[in-house]
Amino acid sequence: MSEIKKVLVTTDFSELANHALPYAIKMAKTHEAELIMLHAITLYEHDPNDPRHDFPSLNAYCKEARTIADGKFQVCVEKAGEAGVKIRKEIVQGVSPHGAIIDFIREEGDVGLIVMSTHGRSGLSHVLLGSVTENIIRYAPCPVLVVKKHEHEFIDPQTGEVHIRKILFPLDFSPESLRPLAYLRDTAERNKSQVIIYHAVDVDIPPIYYTSGVESIFELDHALRERIAAKMKEEVGDELAGLEVHYRVGEGQASKKIRQLAEEEKVDLIVVSAAGSHGIGDFLFGSTAARIIQKAVCPVLIV
Repeated sequence: MSEIKKVLVTTDFSELANHALPYAIKMAKTHEAELIMLHAITLYEHDPNDPRHDFPSLNAYCKEARTIADGKFQVCVEKAGEAGVKIRKEIVQGVSPHGAIIDFIREEGDVGLIVMSTHGRSGLSHVLLGSVTENIIRYAPCPVLVVKKHEHEFIDPQTGEVHIRKILFPLDFSPESLRPLAYLRDTAERNKSQVIIYHAVDVDIPPIYYTSGVESIFELDHALRERIAAKMKEEVGDELAGLEVHYRVGEGQASKKIRQLAEEEKVDLIVVSAAGSHGIGDFLFGSTAARIIQKAVCPVLIV
């Protein structure tokens, strides 16, 4: 895994958006990286089709928005400063939040991790909601850590200490799904975490079998679960040697089974590729992406 030199966190200064700040501060401190706090000014946020809408002077609007944002940055800067993290604040503007964010990341060139909250208010209110989520994940050149309030936290709110005891790693055997292995190993080693490798078999059983009481693909192929587990060990065993690794095989829609397993095992972090084959890869895009990320029971690191 390449060294993380810069951690970027987006904020609109709302309580929900700033929920990502402790994670970003901790990640920057852990990797001895610079923390970039980014606020995006979205031009003409209100509906121009509304008869009551008044188009403001562009220059006046941006100047006022920058002044307000610069003042609100102070609270964020103080929190990071107390942790001894090198801080830089940036304000960008664009037609859309995700466009401004992606443009900044590309121009910056060496951002190693993006930390984002799944909710906010106007300005960045749509970040990680619907298509904006997909665009950030799809086009970001580095991993994205997605967090939200009222989920299972891996940062202690009282002490700020990181407790990543269990990591869930969904695998669909595509080359893309193996992409996060270096990040997975690094995170597990740093935190002495248990790793759960998981594959969900999503196969429709022909209706004719229902009449004989067969409801699971594993009833038709009794050795299938063992073969899949052996294949999982073959794919990732060497890469994760020395770690505590458990292999699990389930049945059903991958996105639902991932959430269910994360709840049952009290998983602290899900690490997953942004692309893969049917079964897991598709879950990061479209409506399934919203269901997994927005309703996740713990933070998700997307590589």
